[in-house]
Amino acid sequence: MDKEIMKMAEQLKALSNVAVLQYTNIVNDILDEKITDEQEIACILDGMLNFCQFNEMLLLFKRICRGLYLKYPGLVHDYILYYREMWDK
Repeated sequence: MDKEIMKMAEQLKALSNVAVLQYTNIVNDILDEKITDEQEIACILDGMLNFCQFNEMLLLFKRICRGLYLKYPGLVHDYILYYREMWDK
């Protein structure tokens, strides 16, 4: 059983690494204002939240929140609260 849990944890970490690579490109597009639709950005932030238990994604999440704060302060505020509800326990 412990081996199965370890294997699942390793697979989740590998998936997280792929997610970070994919979301890095998307975050760059958002910060370069290639993606500006607030609903689309909210969906992207939703997806990122699922991986924020991993440090690499958390750093990327913080980067996008800082970059978007002046343009979408309400959205960023909401997602910081969502992060805290999910992961700050």
